[in-house]
Amino acid sequence: MKKHIPLLLALSSLPLMAQADNHGQGFQPERLQLGASLSHNVVDSPFGGGNVDAMGMSIFAGYELDNDIDQVKTTVEIGYSQTDDFFKGPHNDISGLWVAGVVEKQLPEINPNLFALARLGLDLGDDDGILLGAGAGFHLTPKVDIRGEYINKDASSVYQASFVLNF
Repeated sequence: MKKHIPLLLALSSLPLMAQADNHGQGFQPERLQLGASLSHNVVDSPFGGGNVDAMGMSIFAGYELDNDIDQVKTTVEIGYSQTDDFFKGPHNDISGLWVAGVVEKQLPEINPNLFALARLGLDLGDDDGILLGAGAGFHLTPKVDIRGEYINKDASSVYQASFVLNF
Protein backbone atom coordinates (compact mmCIF):
# COMPACT_ATOMS: atom_id res chain seq x y z
CA MET A 1 0.00 0.00 0.00
CA LYS A 2 2.86 2.40 0.78
CA LYS A 3 4.07 2.10 -2.85
CA HIS A 4 0.67 3.15 -4.17
CA ILE A 5 0.39 6.39 -2.17
CA PRO A 6 3.06 8.30 -4.19
CA LEU A 7 1.49 7.00 -7.40
CA LEU A 8 -1.96 8.22 -6.40
CA LEU A 9 -0.55 11.61 -5.40
CA ALA A 10 1.36 11.96 -8.67
CA LEU A 11 -1.60 10.96 -10.82
CA SER A 12 -4.03 13.18 -8.95
CA SER A 13 -1.72 16.21 -9.22
CA LEU A 14 -1.30 16.10 -13.02
CA PRO A 15 -4.77 17.50 -13.87
CA LEU A 16 -4.38 20.17 -11.19
CA MET A 17 -1.01 21.25 -12.59
CA ALA A 18 -2.38 21.37 -16.12
CA GLN A 19 -5.44 23.33 -14.99
CA ALA A 20 -3.40 25.84 -12.98
CA ASP A 21 -0.90 26.15 -15.80
CA ASN A 22 -3.49 27.17 -18.37
CA HIS A 23 -4.86 30.00 -16.22
CA GLY A 24 -8.44 28.80 -16.46
CA GLN A 25 -8.30 27.92 -20.17
CA GLY A 26 -9.04 24.26 -19.44
CA PHE A 27 -7.56 21.21 -21.06
CA GLN A 28 -5.87 21.90 -24.43
CA PRO A 29 -5.43 18.78 -26.62
CA GLU A 30 -2.72 20.44 -28.73
CA ARG A 31 -0.43 20.35 -25.68
CA LEU A 32 -0.54 16.53 -25.49
CA GLN A 33 2.24 14.20 -26.58
CA LEU A 34 2.51 10.42 -26.81
CA GLY A 35 5.73 8.46 -27.03
CA ALA A 36 7.48 5.13 -26.98
CA SER A 37 11.08 4.22 -26.14
CA LEU A 38 13.49 1.35 -26.60
CA SER A 39 16.15 1.12 -23.92
CA HIS A 40 19.31 -0.64 -22.83
CA ASN A 41 19.22 -1.03 -19.03
CA VAL A 42 22.29 -1.73 -16.90
CA VAL A 43 22.34 -2.78 -13.24
CA ASP A 44 25.70 -2.58 -11.46
CA SER A 45 26.57 -5.81 -9.70
CA PRO A 46 26.59 -5.34 -5.91
CA PHE A 47 29.30 -8.02 -5.70
CA GLY A 48 31.77 -6.32 -8.05
CA GLY A 49 33.20 -7.78 -11.22
CA GLY A 50 30.83 -6.20 -13.70
CA ASN A 51 27.21 -5.54 -14.32
CA VAL A 52 24.16 -7.11 -15.94
CA ASP A 53 22.00 -5.65 -18.67
CA ALA A 54 18.67 -6.12 -20.42
CA MET A 55 16.69 -4.48 -23.19
CA GLY A 56 13.46 -2.68 -22.36
CA MET A 57 10.67 -0.48 -23.60
CA SER A 58 8.49 2.37 -22.33
CA ILE A 59 5.30 4.06 -23.33
CA PHE A 60 4.40 7.51 -22.06
CA ALA A 61 2.11 10.51 -22.35
CA GLY A 62 3.02 14.11 -21.69
CA TYR A 63 1.36 17.48 -21.33
CA GLU A 64 3.12 20.75 -22.15
CA LEU A 65 3.05 23.37 -19.41
CA ASP A 66 2.99 27.11 -20.03
CA ASN A 67 6.18 29.07 -19.40
CA ASP A 68 7.60 32.46 -20.31
CA ILE A 69 11.13 31.33 -21.17
CA ASP A 70 12.02 31.80 -24.83
CA GLN A 71 13.00 28.59 -26.70
CA VAL A 72 12.22 26.39 -23.66
CA LYS A 73 9.41 23.83 -23.48
CA THR A 74 8.41 22.18 -20.20
CA THR A 75 6.28 19.05 -19.97
CA VAL A 76 5.03 16.64 -17.37
CA GLU A 77 5.28 13.00 -18.49
CA ILE A 78 3.84 9.82 -17.03
CA GLY A 79 4.73 6.41 -18.36
CA TYR A 80 5.24 2.71 -17.89
CA SER A 81 8.57 0.91 -18.40
CA GLN A 82 9.32 -2.80 -18.72
CA THR A 83 12.66 -4.60 -19.17
CA ASP A 84 13.54 -8.12 -20.24
CA ASP A 85 14.91 -10.44 -17.56
CA PHE A 86 18.37 -9.59 -16.23
CA PHE A 87 18.84 -13.18 -14.99
CA LYS A 88 17.08 -16.47 -15.63
CA GLY A 89 14.14 -17.10 -13.32
CA PRO A 90 11.10 -15.22 -12.08
CA HIS A 91 11.01 -11.56 -11.05
CA ASN A 92 14.32 -10.60 -12.63
CA ASP A 93 13.07 -7.64 -14.60
CA ILE A 94 12.36 -4.00 -13.76
CA SER A 95 8.92 -2.60 -14.50
CA GLY A 96 6.53 0.04 -13.27
CA LEU A 97 5.07 3.50 -13.54
CA TRP A 98 7.09 6.71 -13.48
CA VAL A 99 6.38 10.44 -13.59
CA ALA A 100 8.83 13.17 -14.60
CA GLY A 101 9.19 16.82 -15.46
CA VAL A 102 11.05 17.38 -18.74
CA VAL A 103 12.66 20.63 -19.94
CA GLU A 104 13.63 21.05 -23.60
CA LYS A 105 15.91 23.89 -24.73
CA GLN A 106 15.99 24.63 -28.44
CA LEU A 107 19.50 24.93 -29.94
CA PRO A 108 19.03 27.14 -33.04
CA GLU A 109 22.71 28.13 -32.92
CA ILE A 110 23.57 24.56 -33.98
CA ASN A 111 20.45 23.47 -35.89
CA PRO A 112 16.89 24.86 -35.71
CA ASN A 113 15.50 21.34 -35.20
CA LEU A 114 17.93 20.29 -32.43
CA PHE A 115 17.16 20.51 -28.71
CA ALA A 116 18.76 19.50 -25.41
CA LEU A 117 16.63 17.99 -22.66
CA ALA A 118 16.78 17.30 -18.95
CA ARG A 119 14.45 15.23 -16.81
CA LEU A 120 13.77 14.89 -13.10
CA GLY A 121 11.19 12.49 -11.79
CA LEU A 122 10.10 9.64 -9.61
CA ASP A 123 10.05 5.94 -10.50
CA LEU A 124 7.18 4.22 -8.73
CA GLY A 125 7.91 0.67 -9.89
CA ASP A 126 10.54 -1.96 -9.14
CA ASP A 127 13.41 0.56 -9.39
CA ASP A 128 11.58 3.04 -7.16
CA GLY A 129 13.17 6.34 -6.30
CA ILE A 130 14.35 9.50 -7.97
CA LEU A 131 15.31 9.45 -11.64
CA LEU A 132 17.51 12.02 -13.34
CA GLY A 133 18.31 12.24 -17.03
CA ALA A 134 19.78 14.28 -19.86
CA GLY A 135 19.89 13.96 -23.60
CA ALA A 136 19.20 15.50 -26.97
CA GLY A 137 16.42 15.41 -29.51
CA PHE A 138 15.60 16.35 -33.05
CA HIS A 139 12.32 17.64 -34.54
CA LEU A 140 11.78 15.46 -37.63
CA THR A 141 8.60 17.45 -38.33
CA PRO A 142 6.67 19.96 -36.18
CA LYS A 143 4.67 16.99 -34.83
CA VAL A 144 7.33 14.22 -34.61
CA ASP A 145 10.48 14.16 -32.45
CA ILE A 146 13.21 11.62 -31.80
CA ARG A 147 15.25 11.65 -28.58
CA GLY A 148 18.33 10.01 -27.15
CA GLU A 149 18.73 10.03 -23.37
CA TYR A 150 20.73 8.76 -20.44
CA ILE A 151 18.64 8.25 -17.29
CA ASN A 152 20.07 7.37 -13.88
CA LYS A 153 17.65 5.55 -11.60
CA ASP A 154 18.10 4.16 -8.11
CA ALA A 155 19.46 0.74 -9.12
CA SER A 156 19.92 1.05 -12.88
CA SER A 157 21.23 3.19 -15.70
CA VAL A 158 19.10 3.56 -18.82
CA TYR A 159 20.21 4.44 -22.34
CA GLN A 160 17.11 5.05 -24.42
CA ALA A 161 15.91 6.17 -27.84
CA SER A 162 12.41 7.63 -28.02
CA PHE A 163 9.84 8.52 -30.65
CA VAL A 164 7.43 11.32 -29.64
CA LEU A 165 4.21 12.42 -31.36
CA ASN A 166 3.18 16.00 -30.50
CA PHE A 167 -0.48 16.93 -31.02
